[in-house]
Amino acid sequence: MNDFSANFLRCAAAALIAGLALADAARAQAAPAPTLSPSPVPSPLASPAAPAGVADPCASLSTLVSRPTFSTATCAVKPANLLVETGYTNTTASGAGASNLVSYPQASLRVGAAHNLEFDLNPESIARLSGNPRITGTTDSAIGAKYEIGYTSRLVYGVNVLYTLSTGNGPFTGNGDGILANVNAGLTLSPAFGLFGTLGYNEQSAGTDAAPARYHNFQPSLGASLALPQGFNVFLEGFNLSSTGPGLGGRFGYDAGFQKDIGSRLQLDFNYFNYLGIQNGSHLHSIGFGAAYLIGS
Repeated sequence: MNDFSANFLRCAAAALIAGLALADAARAQAAPAPTLSPSPVPSPLASPAAPAGVADPCASLSTLVSRPTFSTATCAVKPANLLVETGYTNTTASGAGASNLVSYPQASLRVGAAHNLEFDLNPESIARLSGNPRITGTTDSAIGAKYEIGYTSRLVYGVNVLYTLSTGNGPFTGNGDGILANVNAGLTLSPAFGLFGTLGYNEQSAGTDAAPARYHNFQPSLGASLALPQGFNVFLEGFNLSSTGPGLGGRFGYDAGFQKDIGSRLQLDFNYFNYLGIQNGSHLHSIGFGAAYLIGS
């Protein structure tokens, strides 16, 4: 780990601890307000929050699941609960250097550790890149934490950090550590419609053992979600990467899809990502699907 990443990780941990202390102090001083909140709106990021003393805005499965959006869900998994997310993505690069990349199972294990705090583990995924010969390998893994800072009658907000571990192989590893730090939020506009978004800073390795390299970028995203009957939720989101790799420029894209709740523990999803514009002679887009399952109370 280089000095910048180490310092950044220490700062993020300190900010997380400070947020915990401030939130606990605020809860100790505030008296419960016996008011009612609007009905929760399922969304990829979060449901409407409510004032202290009313129903938890992050109690339903739809408010917890983070995939398949670019943004990160604000709500944290409850203590002693485990949320397993997994998926499959097929990414196509057209134009110069046309190729096809398949990645699975894209697992994320999210464990509730304390009030509003969770710890995350993202194991390696299998990656297969088309070509002659076809290349198969594994992606890097990551560990992290999320803290749900607070909420109002319409807004819920929090932070999360993911630290990349250089455990992958072939062309699918950055050959070094990395860190992603996000500020996440969700805003309710009506009982069926809401906005969600993330403001992220990302620093990753992207070189080889012989030629190590690093790059960093900012990753803002903003999306809208609409709850439909029968447990369906649809979303549309835009996002921007200020850089996509060492010496490379930025890229804007959008994603869209739907989620379907099956009971209170299982959610299925489908997504489409499109990276607009041409970079290195190629245009990228992908389709994917996945699932999330909640274990615990």
